Amino acid sequence: MRGRLMHPTLDALGACTGDLDIAVDCLRQIDVSLKSPIWQGLARRKLEREVVALRAAMRSVEALLKNAARFYAGLARLMAPDEAPANYTAEGTTSAPTGRVTGGVLLHG
Repeated sequence: MRGRLMHPTLDALGACTGDLDIAVDCLRQIDVSLKSPIWQGLARRKLEREVVALRAAMRSVEALLKNAARFYAGLARLMAPDEAPANYTAEGTTSAPTGRVTGGVLLHG
């Protein structure tokens, strides 16, 4: 899932929901099995190390999801039509078009 989020697309984000459902189910199963006396001593310490690594990976995935959301929110703002009337000036009036382009948006990918 982390690999897909390194190059976020709408399809990649949609595919992550199934992975998250599986992860939640696995964590539920672990929670139930940890109550067993089998998970004591060395086995428990090994599992605790894995849980710490899992927490770090989840923080990374959370950060990637937040940044993907910010990226698409910014892209949506750039792609949205301008609310101001055509050729709107700082004084609040409209003027004749100048015929030159003063800005633009370039998207890669």
